[in-house]
Amino acid sequence: MQWQSKNVPQGGILQPPRASYSPETHNFLKVLMEESRMSAMQRRKVDYILRNGEPLPPLQRKMSRPKNNIPEVTIRPGSSKRRSREAILLSGAYEKDIFRPIKPGMDREREIEKLANKMAYREDVHVTKSKVLKKLEKEKVELAANRFDQLVQEIKEREEWLKEMDELGEGNKYKLIIEQQIQNKVREMDRLKLSALD
Repeated sequence: MQWQSKNVPQGGILQPPRASYSPETHNFLKVLMEESRMSAMQRRKVDYILRNGEPLPPLQRKMSRPKNNIPEVTIRPGSSKRRSREAILLSGAYEKDIFRPIKPGMDREREIEKLANKMAYREDVHVTKSKVLKKLEKEKVELAANRFDQLVQEIKEREEWLKEMDELGEGNKYKLIIEQQIQNKVREMDRLKLSALD
């Protein structure tokens, strides 16, 4: 069967026809390979090309660098090479950025104090700490006095209840419990006296 297209070579675009090397070309290339300093891998590759009829690879010329021209070494930012102190100072690593606020400055402490006053007193009242402390101490003394009076009242109630139980003949049953409760109340009164003195 004859190949149909004149424009496309036989075998199509993906399978071009293979070249047929003459025996003289084979011998010539073998002699060249023996004389040249080709590695075994390069020789095997040329043998494979000759057997399969593929085109020979183009010659690659080695670019020889001039030995006298030594390139200047540049240190990259992420490199692990040491830099001198002067180089670090020149790079500006130790220079501090000056903070420049975008908005005009406001006194944050005063704003916090204003908000706290509005929440506590419903208006912005300038309250000194000494006034607040005096008020707290006064409340503490009033609470202690109220609790002291309350404890005295509780002790009297327990003593009266114990007398009633003695009249009914049940006093011995509850005497120990009531005495312990009274002792606890007396201790609490002593603690209140000490805290009031402080």
